[in-house]
Amino acid sequence: MKYDYLVIGAGISGISSALLLARFGFKVALLEQAPRPAPLIEGFVRNNVYFDAGFHYAGGLEEGGVLDLNLRLLGVADDLEKVPFDALAYDTIVQSQSGLSFSFPQGYEALGNTLRGRFPSHRQALSEYFERLKLVTQGLPYYNYHPPGESVSMGLASLHGQSLSEVLDELAISGELRTLLQVHCLLHGSLPSEIPFAIHAGVVDGYYGSAQTFKGGGRALAAALVTALKRCGVDLFCRHRVEEIEVTAAGAIAAIRCTNGIRMQASACLATLHPQALLKLLPASVFRPVYRRRLAALAESPGAEMVFLSSPQARKFLGRNFFFLPEKGKSSFDFELPLSERLLYLNFSGLGGLGGSGGSASDWDCGVTAILPAPYYESGKTVVSSANYADEKRRTGELVRERIALLLPELGPGLEVERVATSKTLERINASARGSLYGVKHMVGQFNPSAKTRLAGLYLAGQATAAPGLLGAITSALMAVGAIVGHDRVEALRGDML
Repeated sequence: MKYDYLVIGAGISGISSALLLARFGFKVALLEQAPRPAPLIEGFVRNNVYFDAGFHYAGGLEEGGVLDLNLRLLGVADDLEKVPFDALAYDTIVQSQSGLSFSFPQGYEALGNTLRGRFPSHRQALSEYFERLKLVTQGLPYYNYHPPGESVSMGLASLHGQSLSEVLDELAISGELRTLLQVHCLLHGSLPSEIPFAIHAGVVDGYYGSAQTFKGGGRALAAALVTALKRCGVDLFCRHRVEEIEVTAAGAIAAIRCTNGIRMQASACLATLHPQALLKLLPASVFRPVYRRRLAALAESPGAEMVFLSSPQARKFLGRNFFFLPEKGKSSFDFELPLSERLLYLNFSGLGGLGGSGGSASDWDCGVTAILPAPYYESGKTVVSSANYADEKRRTGELVRERIALLLPELGPGLEVERVATSKTLERINASARGSLYGVKHMVGQFNPSAKTRLAGLYLAGQATAAPGLLGAITSALMAVGAIVGHDRVEALRGDML
């Protein structure tokens, strides 16, 4: 069978792209190298404990919020039950040595009042900060709804103005308040001095408004998306790793060929791969040398050590996240620090797992996910034997377990390591030579690839083209499909969801 579009990669951006293309009447096939679609957000169960490995919480899920609107557009909103995080403390920031402890409450009004009460000398600066956040999100592609015909740029070049650091400098925000407003850079993997303020705003605005997850966690979201694919008539092919995108002598998409010998014909292709992986699938002559060098040189977000733990007492912290910062005088973004000192993020993912698909509330216990951003890793530079690698992971797990036991003694005895992932794990999963947590980063002065390429019929989506996270992945699909059918048509479809 010949398809109108072959979508490579069944992650969030690939599934979203396939669903949107099908909505516009195209015959679509979706190819994924893993055994199941959406492998990064599906989560896993270990010893009756549920862990959300790649999906921890989301912003913009409130009624009418940007993510709520997008999920309705994808046809999955009715299949998901939202579960709010702690209303008064969904994110808690702790720096033990300095005595800093601050919990983010849900909602802009509550957050603004809490921060102004804590930092009265910065009342005006905080008001301006929040105003800038709201103003800049008005111009983000597919963030707020704009009626067809309304002039809104769908490109990202305009986002490369001020960095987050430059905005905080202008507002004379320093000290503990600056620390608090910068800490969510962990959610996109770029330093405050690197991240365009507009992209940072698009990430934190949703969280400031609300922080929620789904009953069943990332596994429920993955299941809802697969159901939507079936409803839309998208043909899903797992265990199909693409090894070549065939191009005709005239410079048009002809077909894709997989490592299992399957060849599929199509008029066009939408790829959601890491840019470096994409280059390996195409003849060198397709892109100009300067463009190939640009894609190959894109800076990566940092790697990470991830430790998944269980504890009988973990339910005490359901619906909460903790950011444990390095001691005063050491940067929160110094990822070369030892594990005992480096920034540590804790997520109690059991809230999403309760009552989830494949188990009931009594079947699954609460999992604890610990993430420590790691130094850059480069595949092949250090060869480690399987035995040594396993020992290294065990040491990492034990060090992190001991640190958590000290920082949150309420977890009590019984805190056990269930699984450990490293940058080497992320290299395999994300197809990134540096094992990065979010793949290609977004930074001032770096122009990431746009949805449309110079090869007729080849379009790009994925976090590298728009922004990181669930919202960024969906936005990238909207931008790619908008480049194909026209942005006005996509906005009209979004308007139907209001």
